[in-house]
Formats: sequence, structure tokens, C-alpha cells
Amino acid sequence: MQGYTRRQLKEDKLATTTKDAAAWAAGHKNPVVWGIVLVVLVVLGTVGFFTWRSQLLEKGNIDLGTALRVYGQPLRPASAPPATDGTVGYATIAERSKAAQKVFKEVAGKYSMVGPGRVARYMEGVSAMQAGDNAAAEPALKTASEFGDKDLSALAKVSLAQLYRATNRAAEASKVYKDLEDHPTDTVPKVRAQLDRAEMYEKSAPDQAAALYQLIQKENPKTAAAQIAAAKLNGGKQPGGMNF
Repeated sequence: MQGYTRRQLKEDKLATTTKDAAAWAAGHKNPVVWGIVLVVLVVLGTVGFFTWRSQLLEKGNIDLGTALRVYGQPLRPASAPPATDGTVGYATIAERSKAAQKVFKEVAGKYSMVGPGRVARYMEGVSAMQAGDNAAAEPALKTASEFGDKDLSALAKVSLAQLYRATNRAAEASKVYKDLEDHPTDTVPKVRAQLDRAEMYEKSAPDQAAALYQLIQKENPKTAAAQIAAAKLNGGKQPGGMNF
């Protein structure tokens, strides 16, 4: 028994129990007996699945952490040469985002069955946008926007709307914002989507922007959102003449 880990012992026990159950069933043809054996096998299979999923989740979190460190690495000064001590130094946000996008994509593909992989898919889209690669960002963000995790999906929709705005697709962005307003989440409350949509309308449809800002004030009195709306309606100045 020496040298065995606790996990190996559990796996051996699981395999032995499964084998014994199947062998026992072979000598007992009664349907009730078979039903009991099937229940045992289903339970054992479920235990095995959750063990596998737990291991995948643990590894996924580690790899996601590595990718996030790339994304958050400080930039080196523009005049500074690349590091010679083995560390990577990025000169621009676009350069760093391109490197992060690659790592996030790998994590997303490897752990698509668990949470870290889904977060990585969303971050792949965000990084691609920051790297200027909208062609790669759009499908990644669309995939993330369809996740069952409504909070993560909402964040992806916000980024997708920003991409639509950046590529002169205001109608598509407005549709996304309306969906977010109608289905608020903890990560993207209704007022956040309203503020973004109003800001988008400021130049193209100022009357609609003003109406939205007034609605925000009415629905969210004495809040930071109401103060932002008031400043916008006041020509970008805080009440009392302070610039916003």
C-alpha cells in the first residue's frame, strides 16, 4: 500500500466496487436485483463524474489565473527596452491584450465544460477588442453572451454592444441594451444599460438621449446614476457649474 495517494485508494475502491456489483448481478437474474445493481452503478458513475469535474475545475482555475496575470501585467515605459531577465514586458495595451487573448482562448477551449473556461471565453473577447481584433472578438463575445450564467452573459452583452458601437452598428447595440434593460442582472443592472444607451444616442438622437436621462432620474432618485443623468442634461456639467 505504500506510495499510494488518497485519490488512488478511492479510485481503486470505486473500480473494485463496480466490478463486484457487476459480477454479483451476473449470478442474479431477478429484475429487482438488476434494478438495485443499476442504481448502485449510477451512483458510482455520478461520484466518478463529480470527481472528474472537481479536478477539471481546479486545473481550470489555475490556468485562468495564469491568463489573468498576463492580462493584468504592468506595461513597461515606452522608452524602456524589453526585459532581459526572462519576464515578459509589453509596451502597449494592444500588445499585452493580444498575448492575453491567445492564452484565454487556450483556457476556454480546454475547460469549456466548467466555469473557468466560460470566464476565459468572455475575456478572450474582451482582450481581442482591446487588441483591435474585432473579427475575433465578436464570435467569442457572442458565445459568452449565450451562456447559462446570466451574470457572465450580461457582461458579455455589454462588451458586444460596445463592439457594435465601435463598428457603426448602433441599431444592433441598441437592441442589446434594450435586452439588458428588460433582463437586469447583478453584474449589469437596468440603469447601467440605460446609461450606455443614452450615451450612444447623445449625438445621433439627442432627444432620445434626453428622454432616457430624465427617465433615469425619475426611476433612480438620489443615486449616482441620477447625478450622472443630471450632469448630462446640464450639458456635461454638475449642478453648480462643476464639470462632470
